[in-house]
Amino acid sequence: MPDDFNAFNSPAFLNYLERVGMLQNSTIRRVALAADEATTSVERVILELGLLEEEEVYKALADFLNVPYVTIDRIDHELVRSGLLETEFMKRALVVPIAMVGPQYMIATANPDMADTLASVAFLLESPVVGAIASPSTIAGALTFANAQDPVADVAASSDVERLRSLANDGPVISLVNDIIGKAVGLGASDVHIEAQDGGARVRYRVDGLLRVDRFIPEDICSSVASRLKIMANLNISEKRRPQDGRADIVVRGRNIDIRMSTLPTQYGESIVLRLLDRARMQLDWEALQFPTDRVAEIEKLMSFPNGIFLVAGPTGSGKTTTLYTALRGINTEDRKIVTVEDPVEYSLDGVNQVQVDPAIDMSFAAALRAILRQDPNVVMVGEIRDEETAEIAVRAALIGRLVLSTIHTNDAVSAVDRLIDLNVAPYLVGATLRGVLSQRLVRRNCTDCKGAGCDLCGTSGKRGRMAVSEMLTVSSSIAEAIGQGARGPSLQQAATREGFVSIGEQAESLVQQGKLSRQEADRALGQD
Repeated sequence: MPDDFNAFNSPAFLNYLERVGMLQNSTIRRVALAADEATTSVERVILELGLLEEEEVYKALADFLNVPYVTIDRIDHELVRSGLLETEFMKRALVVPIAMVGPQYMIATANPDMADTLASVAFLLESPVVGAIASPSTIAGALTFANAQDPVADVAASSDVERLRSLANDGPVISLVNDIIGKAVGLGASDVHIEAQDGGARVRYRVDGLLRVDRFIPEDICSSVASRLKIMANLNISEKRRPQDGRADIVVRGRNIDIRMSTLPTQYGESIVLRLLDRARMQLDWEALQFPTDRVAEIEKLMSFPNGIFLVAGPTGSGKTTTLYTALRGINTEDRKIVTVEDPVEYSLDGVNQVQVDPAIDMSFAAALRAILRQDPNVVMVGEIRDEETAEIAVRAALIGRLVLSTIHTNDAVSAVDRLIDLNVAPYLVGATLRGVLSQRLVRRNCTDCKGAGCDLCGTSGKRGRMAVSEMLTVSSSIAEAIGQGARGPSLQQAATREGFVSIGEQAESLVQQGKLSRQEADRALGQD
């Protein structure tokens, strides 16, 4: 192959993915067009759209190039640590030495310019080399301790709690955990996923709603990393068979970070997820969410009502709670008593009475809501309507003159009406109390500097920051009457459309036409093909 051959940008590689059934022809064309428009590689497009996992892409690349594909368990960590290649060079070139094959070194790389990369390594080593393909996360994992001695041998086999605690408090492990969390904060990640796999653990960050692989933790230190995190969250470090939940408050780069931690036993060990809440970065204003002015006016009008129910719908991570906080902030005046019940309390609002759900003491949403109604509130915010009892109490609160705000997990605004009825709220009560439903998604907006082409500021992705796309179902008197008479689904959608309802898909299309949003991102966020 020529020295400058980049397999990811080769039409033959895309044809290979289609031939082996990994991607369909229509998807291939869409990927090629997106890569060309964004002047980036097809590999980046495939991963950002979530069409294939990283391991699948690089395994396919190895098969296409007819070279071995290696995972972390094939790598000789002592050879990586030996100093055969400088660490900075390995990081820059995405290579690691993995084994001796006769008189030659086998070199693993995640660089699709494989021939040129191997030629550079052969020149440095003054020795012939043979190549193999590895994923970027495998290369990153092998490099994690490239210049370090093994600090934690035989951790996985140890059942001694004091031994686990001692290893978790070892300097290299503390540094690694701090680096993982510090990098997540620097990237503005909402979550950190540390997932046990065969041969180690993969670390991924959720940034702007999408997961990206950062590194691979070798198997011999996985238990120590897990124990360190458990110590931070006051969890039982010897318990690996049951899920656990905890929290920690830490300072990273001078900022207070609230961490919610969840562990889950899996086939190869524990999966650990850290939800990061950076209170200093939470912006409670409509400009930060980039709602259009007419949408803000609709929300503020609903907030001015003395009673009724206002719902924000959407999947997890769509910004529902931030929208409710922003709405509450706008009506938080001295003449109103506002009480919230949340799980968890994500942001402290001055002058607002905020209640934390605690199942351990039977403080559920419904139980807290019953108590709140005896506190003479003007406005009540319920973190989520998820069961019949909570829905019933919310409706009763609205009927007796309270303004109730809450979230609900549905795909669109009209489906929220169906969901309330499915929770055994009578249709006439839904019509009488519901004031409006906002359904929203958070999408990655085009970089304002490069207009989506890719630049240094956006890391060549063409995307920088997020914005909300939404639809608002305003329950007018005629819509309320239709709901009371049993209108649901398509019939309710048609009634709303006659009154000017604009769907979330239509708003996204408008943003695409304005150049603020790419079509690929709109399709990804809305689940369209």
